[in-house]
Formats: sequence, structure tokens, C-alpha cells
Amino acid sequence: MIELIRPYFEHFGYFIVFGICLLENSAFVGAIIPGDVVLLLAGFYVQRSTLNLAPVVICAFVGAVIGDTIGYFIGRTGGRRLVARFGKHLLPAKRLERMDRYFEEYGMWAVTIGRFAPLVRTVNTFAAGLAKMPFHRFLTAVIVAASIWSVAMPTVGFLFSGSLERVRSTIGWAGIAILVVFGSGLVWTYRRMTKRLAEGKS
Repeated sequence: MIELIRPYFEHFGYFIVFGICLLENSAFVGAIIPGDVVLLLAGFYVQRSTLNLAPVVICAFVGAVIGDTIGYFIGRTGGRRLVARFGKHLLPAKRLERMDRYFEEYGMWAVTIGRFAPLVRTVNTFAAGLAKMPFHRFLTAVIVAASIWSVAMPTVGFLFSGSLERVRSTIGWAGIAILVVFGSGLVWTYRRMTKRLAEGKS
């Protein structure tokens, strides 16, 4: 499999990295092909092809920031209509109100940490736009998170390129740890937020 896709990365590697990072959150491609996998492979092929690490990192960062911004504006400009038409049972008015309050208070943390949880970040930027999180705060969180993510993922692939199984094992456990921490943070902040909402109404 690794040798099968190697020619594509050798000839179109930078376009693949940029395209997947761009479309991951703007077109929800991340639900099928997480950007982490592509960046790990790109870092892996840096050791074994003509790819260079610096352009991979730049393509990943630029693609992620642009893609997240597109996802945000899709949520901000058309999210409410989409929810009203297709997701009103999943996101009723009360839940939308809670989400608005959540992003108002914890939006920067949610966007920043969400970048490191593959499935979460696929919808996270859309949700931030849907909640009308201030764009300057959203963009700041995206830039900080994307700068770390776009360097870390291909670097890990590069450093562990001698053992693909080791990469899979390492990232697998890291991914689980990130999801647990992120999920715990969401539960804690959600409970804190709902408690404050209840106190505000009383």
C-alpha cells in the first residue's frame, strides 16, 4: 500500500497536502480522510522521496487556515438555514442557544483543542460559525492550532519513517489520549455553562 501510493506523493505531494487540509473542514472530507493521516504519510515520504518537510508544513498550515475559515463562513452565513431545514430535531432551539453560549465563553479553547481531534474538527469550525463566534477570536485560535498541528504531524511521520507500524501505534494512542482529554474538557465546560445559565435564569 505504501509503495502503491508513493508515486502520487512524489509527483503531487504538496497539492495533496494542501487540498486535503483545505477540504477537510470546508467540505467535511475529514470525516472520510483525516488530515492527520495525509500529513503523517507526507512526513513519511519526506525521508523516502523528493518531498521536503518545510513546504509540506507550509502547505498544511495554509490549507488548514483557509479551509477552517471557509467552514466557519459556511456555518455563519448558511448554518441556521441548514439546521432549520435538515437538523432541527438534532439541534432544537434550546440546544442552539446553549451552543451559542458555549462558543461565546469557551470558543477559543474549543477551536484550538478541536484541531487535534480528527472527527471533532471536521464540524467544529462549522459550529463556531453557526454560533457566530467573533471572527477575530476564531482566526486567532485557528492560526495557533494549525501552526502546531501542521508542524507536529509531518514531523512525527518524518521521525518515525523507519517504522510505519510504530507511527500507527504512537499516533493511535496519542489520538485516544487527545480525544479523552478533549471529551472531558467538553463535559466539564458544558456542565459549567449550563450551571451558569441556570443561575442566570433564577
